[in-house]
Amino acid sequence: MEQCKYAYKQCMRTRVMKKDGELHRLCEYHRDKANALQRSYATKRRQERRAEKAQQLVNNQLSGIEPMPFERAGDEQQEHDGIPADDLACLFDNNNDRDGGGGRFSDGEELTPEQYAYIQQHK
Repeated sequence: MEQCKYAYKQCMRTRVMKKDGELHRLCEYHRDKANALQRSYATKRRQERRAEKAQQLVNNQLSGIEPMPFERAGDEQQEHDGIPADDLACLFDNNNDRDGGGGRFSDGEELTPEQYAYIQQHK
């Protein structure tokens, strides 16, 4: 019987016989080790192929769906280069606007006529 033909280092074990009577290239230990690695790589490849097929299926299903356009809140207000009217309105105390003149911030500060007009325009 001949010595194992393991490629990475010298192995002193004898080669295993095939069922038909010929010699394998490796000893029993290195054949078992090579077969175990082969099984793990084959399993990994099968899992990767399944994952690719599943991803392709999802992509095919999603390709028929059109994305829904959206508009960010306040986009139309950005054109005015100012604070949106809804945001400004929440800063004011509604109870101070009884006299109809000017309006006040909730901390008591008077609005300028321009500020008040802007708020009234953008309600």
